[in-house]
Amino acid sequence: MNFLKLATVVALTAGFAQTVHSAELGNNISLDTEVKSTYMVDAGTNVATINPELSYNGFGNLELELGTTLNLWENVGTTSDITDELDHLPVLEFGATYNISDSMDLEMGWNYDLEAESRSDISVSASFSF
Repeated sequence: MNFLKLATVVALTAGFAQTVHSAELGNNISLDTEVKSTYMVDAGTNVATINPELSYNGFGNLELELGTTLNLWENVGTTSDITDELDHLPVLEFGATYNISDSMDLEMGWNYDLEAESRSDISVSASFSF
């Protein structure tokens, strides 16, 4: 990949990221969206993804999340773009985070592939930050 292609992908991702931001939808529901561009130097590949996520925090310290990750563009193998996402059903990402304190969280999450009609392993983790 040459520098011009890399600069173009980074500029487009940065410009698109400026228009996508968190939105409070009311009733403790918010829509958070992350646009991410990754360049793997040794492999020479580029991937840009968008991750829209709905979250609900009306249960005190418990927050529930529902989202999915969509490929905007990639040059891994054959080049593809966001229109390729229309060829298959999405993978839904479910999660729950419980804030025990300002510095400790418990998290649980799993994915469900609508196309394969299967669930991934359920992961449970605890984190402590200081």
